[in-house]
Formats: sequence, structure tokens, C-alpha cells
Amino acid sequence: MKEVSVVIVAYNSAALLPSCLAAIPAECPVIVVDNASPDDSAAVAQAARPDAKVVRAPRNLGFGPGANAGFAEVTTEFGILLNADATLEPGTLAGLVAAARRYPEAGMFAPEILTPEETMQFGHDLPFRRLRGPVVAPEGDACCWYVGGSAMFLRMSAFRAIGGFDPDIFLYFEDDDICLRMREAGHALVHVAGVRVRHEGGASSAPSETLNWWKAFHQGWSRLHLEDKHRGRGAAWRLALGEWPGLTLKAALRRGDVRREKWSGRAAGMRAWMSGRKAGAIALGKR
Repeated sequence: MKEVSVVIVAYNSAALLPSCLAAIPAECPVIVVDNASPDDSAAVAQAARPDAKVVRAPRNLGFGPGANAGFAEVTTEFGILLNADATLEPGTLAGLVAAARRYPEAGMFAPEILTPEETMQFGHDLPFRRLRGPVVAPEGDACCWYVGGSAMFLRMSAFRAIGGFDPDIFLYFEDDDICLRMREAGHALVHVAGVRVRHEGGASSAPSETLNWWKAFHQGWSRLHLEDKHRGRGAAWRLALGEWPGLTLKAALRRGDVRREKWSGRAAGMRAWMSGRKAGAIALGKR
């Protein structure tokens, strides 16, 4: 397991880090990037894993840029980006290393991600693919088009060759973007059967109404950025003009709907992109 480094990006994750870190094999190098958490995530991480390297970011860098800061410290052949609300099962890292040896053409690998209900989370369709029928989880090792960010196993040479995560994306769609770029660079993505990670889902940061609004904001901004980057400015503007007016109207008119904050945040993020504002400069700023 000395061949694998584990990178965790933490933001208000103090309640989750002890169990996440406890499941990582003792011989694995661990890097925890604390994104200027208001809670004591950094101290909790250091106490739970004294040999971990804790990188204290001076400000909230965002998920992808925070992961880049963690992977900059990695010297092993492989790395895994692990959510704070995810826990490795015994043998998972050994199984992923074995898969990397079996499939040298692959740059990224996905374990089986299990929910608390024991169902498997098998990613989603990418925005630019059009499947005929539902996404079906594989029964064995299989090439795939998407590896989720909750447990993303990386061949570091391939990760570095494509420049890591997009530094312009603060939150959301950084996983879609890196999967698209990894495939464009000629590297396969492989889903590995029989190796498992348990994932709470949506629990990496302590929830709040404000944080939920900002998550929706960055969903809106990042979706347009992804469209612009991979399909062109015209496609991004068509998507924006097709979705933004409806989101704005629903947020304004449906005041009793519990989805109103999500519509409002997503519309605000799209408006920020259309105005030329950068997600990293906005971060989790003032509404």
C-alpha cells in the first residue's frame, strides 16, 4: 500500500474525518487538504491520523483546486481522491492497484460505491453523451465513461499529464471534466468489481441553507463552464438562455416550494457565468 497516497479535501468535515481516516491502511501516505474550514477539521485530522500531512489552505480553494494542492504532495505511483464521507473497505486499495496492473492503458479507476442502503452508486451519464436506455451497473470489471469524485483512483502519471483538475472549477462538474479529458488523452476509465467504498453521499460538509444555496450556485456556473470548454461558447450560451429564464421565474414565483433556493442558486450561478465572473473569485461569498 506504499504505492498509493490518499488525498482528502475537507471543509467543515470534522465529524466525518475520524472514521474516514481510520479505514485507511496504516502504511498509506495520507494528505488532508483543509479548505479554511470554520470548524476544527485540520486539528481533528491531525489527531486522528498523526502521520498525515495536513495542508491548511489560506482560503477555500474549492474541491478540484483543493485536490490539486493535495496531489502536488504525492510521490507515489497511484493516488486516490476520497471524500470525507467515504470509507474504504478492507482490501480495496490492494484491489485497485491490482486492476491498475491488469489494465495499463487505464488512467482512472472506480471501485464499487455503496450507499448506506447497500445499493451501488454507478455514476451518471456525462452531459455530452446520449445513451439509449438507463445507466446499468456492470457485473464485472468494465470500461466506463465516468468515475465519481467520491472515490477516484488515479494513475498519477496520467493525472499529471492532463494537468490535474480544472483550476477554474470551484465546485461541481470537475469530475465530469477530468473524465472527458482523460478519455480524450487516450486513457481508459475502468470500473473495478469486488472492491468497495461506502459513501454517505452529500455529507462531506456540515449542511446549512447557505451552503446549499452556494452548492446550487456552483452547479449552475460549472455546468456552463463545462459546456463552453468542451462544446464551445455558442453551445454554452444556448444552454444558458434555455435554462436561466425558467429557473429565475420559478425562484421568483414559487415562494412556498422547497426547491426555490436551489433554483435561485443555480440561476445566480448561470448569471455570474454570463457576466464573466470567475467561480474561484466568488467561492462561497456573499449572496
